[in-house]
Amino acid sequence: MDRRRFLVAGGLGSATAVAVAAGPAHAARTARTKTSPSLRIGAGFLSVGISGSGYVDGLVDLRDGTDHLAKDTPVPLVSVVADGKHVVPVKARVVSRDRAHHRQVLEFVGESVTIQVAAVGFPTHSTLEVVGLTAASGVDVQTLLWGPLPTTLDDTIGETAGVVADSDFVMGVRPLNDKTVGGWPNEHLAYGFGPDLVWNPYGLQTGVKDEWLASNVAAKTTWGSVLRATTYDYSKVRVRQRTNGYEIPLGPLPAPEGRIVGSKIALFGSAPDLALTVLSQIAKEHDQAYPTLDGQWQKAAQRTSQTHFWVHDLDTGTATAAAKLAAQAGVRNIYAISGNGPWVSHGHYQFNGSFGGSDAAAAQLVAAAAKEGIEVGVHTLSTFIDANDPYVKAPADPRLAVGGSARLTRPLAGSDPTLYVDADGLLASGVDGQRLRIGDEFITYGSVTKVSNTEWQVSGLSRAQWSSVAKDYPAGTTVARLIQNGYGGALAGLPITDEIATRLATAYNTSGVHATSYDGLEGTGYNGWGGYGFARLVNGVHRQVTTKNFITECSNLASNTWDAQSRASWGEIGPTSYAQIIRSNTFYRANYLPGMMGQQGLSGGDALQKIEDTLAHAASLDAGINFETSVSSLQSGQNTAVLLAAVRMWESARASGAFTAEQKKQLGVASRHWHLSEVTPDAEWTLQEMDTSGQPIGDPQSVKAPTPGFATSEPTDARVGKLYAFKVTSTTPRTIRYEVTAGRLPRGLTLNQDTGGITGVPTATGTSKFTITARNGGIIADAKTTCEVTTRP
Repeated sequence: MDRRRFLVAGGLGSATAVAVAAGPAHAARTARTKTSPSLRIGAGFLSVGISGSGYVDGLVDLRDGTDHLAKDTPVPLVSVVADGKHVVPVKARVVSRDRAHHRQVLEFVGESVTIQVAAVGFPTHSTLEVVGLTAASGVDVQTLLWGPLPTTLDDTIGETAGVVADSDFVMGVRPLNDKTVGGWPNEHLAYGFGPDLVWNPYGLQTGVKDEWLASNVAAKTTWGSVLRATTYDYSKVRVRQRTNGYEIPLGPLPAPEGRIVGSKIALFGSAPDLALTVLSQIAKEHDQAYPTLDGQWQKAAQRTSQTHFWVHDLDTGTATAAAKLAAQAGVRNIYAISGNGPWVSHGHYQFNGSFGGSDAAAAQLVAAAAKEGIEVGVHTLSTFIDANDPYVKAPADPRLAVGGSARLTRPLAGSDPTLYVDADGLLASGVDGQRLRIGDEFITYGSVTKVSNTEWQVSGLSRAQWSSVAKDYPAGTTVARLIQNGYGGALAGLPITDEIATRLATAYNTSGVHATSYDGLEGTGYNGWGGYGFARLVNGVHRQVTTKNFITECSNLASNTWDAQSRASWGEIGPTSYAQIIRSNTFYRANYLPGMMGQQGLSGGDALQKIEDTLAHAASLDAGINFETSVSSLQSGQNTAVLLAAVRMWESARASGAFTAEQKKQLGVASRHWHLSEVTPDAEWTLQEMDTSGQPIGDPQSVKAPTPGFATSEPTDARVGKLYAFKVTSTTPRTIRYEVTAGRLPRGLTLNQDTGGITGVPTATGTSKFTITARNGGIIADAKTTCEVTTRP
């Protein structure tokens, strides 16, 4: 059955929209894309063909010539929304080339809008940047759309990392600045194969069409996948729509941040085992966030999935005891969770009495834990603003997030239980809460009744909320809909988001805190800013944090914050099933995030089998655990010593890569129970299956940490002037760095010290012999391998 997939127009600036009918996914391409491409952009092992009309005409794997462009899906490489309509190019051409710097400028020309895109080639990827955009007089260009690139790759969809893949090939798009947002504007989904999108393909706990899902680069479709990104013009106030259609006015933003020019992405194609290497190179080459743990990029580090103790009674009096208990369990981080973190209120984020009431006192708590070799983390609620925070107290900050607004049609006295306004858009469903703001007064309301075509009655008012004062207001006074957070407080607007980012970074820098969670992170997007709001907080904190080995968690992810975010660990005690945790970990793996088990309970009175069941499941997924616990329960529990020893043993075996693939499969069966015993610390264990009464079943299995070495085949030969890619792989996940310690790589090639990937374009013939050493952090011996690569003409 035919269906509308992508709306196109006759040319940039055209006011006409044409529906393109699509047949089966493997039908012949439409006439528009049958012509041979006149332009090509190389991006690693990917060649993007572009027709003379500016349409993508091929997504070819250069290794074997396979074209991964989905059939019957004509789409321009870049287009715009202008004057509320989707408009596309009619001609594309190269206007300049700089071969020495692998740079060309492509011009996409239409009737009234011209876009110039600079394409710069790097060995494993290319960047595309809008360097010019001109429009005819009177034409308002509001949105730039990259793609979406329609592909046949659908085995793996890394929505947040921006990758799609099958078993042989990975294709990816990465946003390279805050204003280049992954995904597609909610208002324009029809222009991006909206009806064909498969929402929430991994079955995550988030809503089926939650806001953040539309803010990710990669998306699954009914026929394959798409890669897409966008930049909005905020040079003036824009009315944006949330996924549910609620309209929120935003902006303006100053130049250059508020302009489309500067929108930038990286594009690549790679073999699956080299994809993480390419993502690493993109981040380093283009000044993206690159957090490290023990000197290794966190995306490649085993330590990123370390287990934490979330301690409900962590304070200045219990910090040393909590640290000692964590050390017994081999856990390196204790984390303050009670009350959603150790804060007086969310918003200004001042440490409360549990952390001593100041940054200096918090630093003393952190130092006390550090004496035991333990780091400290704290929980936050991101840009959720508590009702007792100074941002809300009168005079309330004018930069709190609001939705629509209207004007009073009649005077409102301080005691009136009803008000009248001249529009009802602000009162529509679509944001949390039924709360209004008039000046410094906050008012909740009950029902809305239409009085006439120009007037609506708002009844059931509760005046003077949040300690504000009820006043008299004349007709014509502005009434705004305040956007509430999930706990009934307010949300930050963009300037407050920036202030919160600075405050959190300052708190972490001065106190020495090493970990945080952006719980409630969706609030940075629910205020209308979507993925751009995510970036202003997460990337804003990252750019200011100076603490080393800093780990972040989050309630949500966005593509342009993926580089800065360490991990997600979704799941709560009770509501989250083991099956749901497995689904979440499938999503994590697809997005190059570490396995995590969410929150799990740990009390000193727990049965050993209960905790070992959790540890076995974690080992099967190579996943860390956030154990929710307390000093009081561990100090008073009769099983504490046994439980902490179990955590230490299981985590040591998992971190060393000791469990075989078959053992992991067995450990993941929900109905089975296992007990681990230590033979040699950090090196050898015995795994025994148990029945529900704690009796052994069958023979024990040996569990051994792998001998330090390399699991790598002989490298292939290279060709002068052709992209080369090969990966050396250590036998142990404890490896934190790869180094060339003897000889040299062929000229033009480089070794990625974090991933072991060897990539580049050889420049000279000959045979090179070299030794690569895997540095294993001092826990186990380093390993070496000697390789030989012959480069041919």
